[in-house]
Amino acid sequence: MSRADQPGASEEPDADAAEPLERLSLPRALRRAAVDFYYQSIRLVPANVVWGIVLVALGWAAISLGIWVAIVGLPLLGPPLAGIYRLAGLVTRGRHVVLSDAFGAARELFVPAVVLAAAVGWGLGLFALNVAVGINSSSPLGWVFATLAGWGAVALLIYAAVAWPLIADPAHATGPARDRARLAGYVVIAAPFRMFALTVVVVVVTVISTIAFAALVTISVAFVALVGCHMVLPDADRLVEHLAERERDRA
Repeated sequence: MSRADQPGASEEPDADAAEPLERLSLPRALRRAAVDFYYQSIRLVPANVVWGIVLVALGWAAISLGIWVAIVGLPLLGPPLAGIYRLAGLVTRGRHVVLSDAFGAARELFVPAVVLAAAVGWGLGLFALNVAVGINSSSPLGWVFATLAGWGAVALLIYAAVAWPLIADPAHATGPARDRARLAGYVVIAAPFRMFALTVVVVVVTVISTIAFAALVTISVAFVALVGCHMVLPDADRLVEHLAERERDRA
């Protein structure tokens, strides 16, 4: 059952296109995500499980074939993650939702999803390595290097928390992926504190769910995707409208 199917909602799947999405505070976004997950769990949980299967396969590869095999295969988490975020985006925009939308998005966004997953996964790994090397260094220069790498990891995490909802956003599905990636950077610059707060939630939920591994492979990623879409998409829509107005004024 999608929000569009709930009592009082419009029967038109794309009726949300006529009105901007409501800009929610983080607590309200968390509550809205919980409600959406309740109604859409029959679709979100299977999509999350598919992502979890890929994660488990990479873990098996790391144990059986070596850690480098898993590191090289890390970007394969991107397509199923894009599928989860597509479902979350459809729910956020009040559109009709079916599980096949996730698989369609995984195929449609395969290349940009793999590229984004590689940039985030390998980038965070590189930053973590630099932090470890810098901390273990006995020189102040090494500590400065570690600090810069740590802030680089934070910036990359914030960007990733914003980029995934936009890469899979059904409202911008026809545009080039590089435009959505650029828009993610603009959103971070326009609302840095909101996006930082979102990133903290993403990290905290992911860490807790990693400890309770069953949650990570069944519900946590989908819940985080819903929170991200409720926080990011309204800001992105307003920013796109603002940039379009500026272009019209210049013309």
